[in-house]
Amino acid sequence: MTQIQRRFVSVNGRQVHYRIAGSGPALLLIHQSPQNSRMWAQMQQRYADRYTVIAPDTPGFGYSDALPGNPTTIAEFGAATLQFVDALGLQRFAVFGMHTGGLIATWLAWANPSRVAALVVDGYAAFTPQESTLYGDAYLPPFVPQWDGSHLRWLWSRMREQKYYFPWYDGRAEAAMAIPPQTTESSRETVMDVLDVGDTYRAGYAAAFRHNDHHWLGELQMPSWLVYRHGDPLLAHMPRLRDLPANVTVLEEPNGIPAMQDGMDGWLAQTLANEPAFVEAAAPAPASNTWQRRIITTGAGDMAVWERAGQGMLRLCLHAPGTRPLSPLQIDAGDSAWLLPDLPGHGASCESEGALDAATVVAALLAAIPADNALPLVIEAHGAAAGYVPALVQVLGAAVAEVVLHSPWLLTAEEQALLLQGLPSTVIDRAGGYLCDAWQWERERHLLWPWLPPSAAARRRVDAPAPARVHDNVVELLRLGSRLHGLLRDVTHPDLAARLRALPVPLRVVGDAESDYQGRAAALSA
Repeated sequence: MTQIQRRFVSVNGRQVHYRIAGSGPALLLIHQSPQNSRMWAQMQQRYADRYTVIAPDTPGFGYSDALPGNPTTIAEFGAATLQFVDALGLQRFAVFGMHTGGLIATWLAWANPSRVAALVVDGYAAFTPQESTLYGDAYLPPFVPQWDGSHLRWLWSRMREQKYYFPWYDGRAEAAMAIPPQTTESSRETVMDVLDVGDTYRAGYAAAFRHNDHHWLGELQMPSWLVYRHGDPLLAHMPRLRDLPANVTVLEEPNGIPAMQDGMDGWLAQTLANEPAFVEAAAPAPASNTWQRRIITTGAGDMAVWERAGQGMLRLCLHAPGTRPLSPLQIDAGDSAWLLPDLPGHGASCESEGALDAATVVAALLAAIPADNALPLVIEAHGAAAGYVPALVQVLGAAVAEVVLHSPWLLTAEEQALLLQGLPSTVIDRAGGYLCDAWQWERERHLLWPWLPPSAAARRRVDAPAPARVHDNVVELLRLGSRLHGLLRDVTHPDLAARLRALPVPLRVVGDAESDYQGRAAALSA
């Protein structure tokens, strides 16, 4: 099986995530909304023996930064994709897109006829002005976290409904689709695609619905296939494509994606026979004091890391397991060098499905520290991430100049047992109830000490957590699933306080009294 590599590239200050596999002429794959490049794993495997297959996350989807401002047109998404192509050094390429991705691919081909060798669209969305007005806001309500978690229940139902009706909110028999319904697992996958990006999901969708001027098709100059599969709601758009040039072929495919790909095999081989192989240029060194994301291969799978060059010291900053990874926007960087990893199982490091334990996480963190680092190392750990510190210090030894703990979790054996016993359900049920269970646990852990039996004594006198903060952490809980139990078991071991006190390096504790259960962190510092 061909290895699909994940990478980030900086494009005009934005971090763009993409997947690349194979060798040969370049074939660019552009995903539909609200999915991301993960949807192309099978196609990358299929074509990697013939082509360099490159699949970016479009702006605001997957792990790619959104475009600044409020992008409203397919042309804006197309121009951003062209900037990505330029950043990779692609001079000639074929492009394949589905739905929203098909519109972006068509813009690329229309705007850059000398660079696009071939175009394939799976389901060209030929919306009319009337449909643009009809769908618009009704199809794309804002996705705003609510204090009670009701937005999660809505999302689950909405993603299931889209397999029954198009548009999903139109329950008339005339709008019914005769396609297989969502399975429980496919419901989870589509829900996670939206949870990856939140309200940003509307931007790409809205640009596609808003696009109803299709003159690009009549001006395409390269060999082009516009494919309509049975079961695709856009099949109804096929008769709308008329008077196209001879190089543009409109195909109806009754036998699904495998048959479409079988047809593409021969057509691409003939069309791209004389195209040069893509040769990657060396990535430029990041400018000093600028943040850059990269993917590191570790024993826990790919790990995403924000890094910044600096001077004086290197600060390795760990977010708590089960919470949203830290970003540069949350850091007062100063002149220091920084490493902000997405812990394995979290954020852009979530795609490995292997078991996770503290030893695996520590090994991954050690792999993130540059082998040639000569700066004194400061380890900062938030919440339960304090549990990783003793093992890190044991391996790194004198390289560690200081440890900084932010509100560490320091539990007894009985408290640890109660914490683990009360963790949210990871059983994915047909009605999506596991989403609400994760929400309730995450919100209430801010209101009650989660390692005490629910009671007045467990109540914390704090402001209610902001729904957006709860939501961000719930997304991470859902990514981890059943692996959360093992991670929290390892990092809340009852002897952690003793091990931290025994560290042979300076230890500093940061936090407020209300976040310091029974003053244990303060006692640790003393």
